[in-house]
Amino acid sequence: MSETTAIFLHGGPGFKDYLKPFFQDLSSHFKCIFYDQAKGPEVEIGHLLSQLDLHVDASSQPVILVGHSWGAVLAIEYAARYPQKVSGLAMICSGLSHDHWFTEYQKEKEHLGLLNASAEEIFLAPHERAEGKALLDNFWETFSEETFESLNKTYLVDYDLIAKFSTLQIPVLNIFGEMDIRFPSRITKTFSAYNPNVVNLEVKKTGHFPFVQREGRELTWQAPRTAFAKY
Repeated sequence: MSETTAIFLHGGPGFKDYLKPFFQDLSSHFKCIFYDQAKGPEVEIGHLLSQLDLHVDASSQPVILVGHSWGAVLAIEYAARYPQKVSGLAMICSGLSHDHWFTEYQKEKEHLGLLNASAEEIFLAPHERAEGKALLDNFWETFSEETFESLNKTYLVDYDLIAKFSTLQIPVLNIFGEMDIRFPSRITKTFSAYNPNVVNLEVKKTGHFPFVQREGRELTWQAPRTAFAKY
């Protein structure tokens, strides 16, 4: 059997890929594909699904999709549309619908006194902020605001994937940070209620980027190698 392909979908929308430095060592287990999602003032969800489909079709067998934040939303949309092309899904710190998480996100900020917080206060756990700020700054240098605004207006403002997520018949690894403010763990923990194929993996003492610390990354990637072994 040929090598399984894992396609990594970065968050945003509007950023360039930032996942490769953290996951490229998985090339010993998978054929890993990292790419920059399309950008522009008129980019919509259909454009990104078509772009992803080109990468999937280049593989000789169904692929594993690994999506972080927005990337997991894109992965679910694709897997629901092309179930025969996807053998497994790993979603990292994401949400299933706007209403499902946004109210809890606002409550979490208010509870922690972070209503006017900086990006590093929202996306990083307190002990990650000193070193993590430089990481976020690098991400923001690649950000396309026009891409984000286009997808926010045409999709993100009212997206709801719960019904589609419930139909997935593939292994789903749901990875989330214990201290993530953007997508509070009390929300992400509930995903298994919508699909019996979900395995939850909470990475302790991490925020929205549970793969940044080596300890967190090593923990995170024990489960996919097991959950997706039959593929």
